[in-house]
Amino acid sequence: MIRSRAPLVLAALALAAGVSACGGSSDTATQEIKTPAPAASLTQDRRETIFLDATAAHLCSVQSQVYTDPSAMASAYASRPIYTDLTDGQVDDFQRRLTGEPAFADRLTQRIQSTCGTPK
Repeated sequence: MIRSRAPLVLAALALAAGVSACGGSSDTATQEIKTPAPAASLTQDRRETIFLDATAAHLCSVQSQVYTDPSAMASAYASRPIYTDLTDGQVDDFQRRLTGEPAFADRLTQRIQSTCGTPK
């Protein structure tokens, strides 16, 4: 099962920041903060993978919940997951591709099946 690595990445960044802050430097020393690579530096394939993985994980999570209120379920499906390293514009473009490109929609379907597994 493929899981989102975002929580692990965030935990690693927090741990690294905590460890570097505990170093032997003086209080007046400046700390260098490294930011993630900008979305523009990612390849198109990598951006697609981020989008497909996050969308599949989100949909699997929503479908695994029990909702007694149909509007809560609809709201959960409609909510947008966190797309690490993607801009809102890139996510909007991928959303449009899902309705306009059957091959891209099929890739999402396959990703959902591999992420969620098949019912038994």
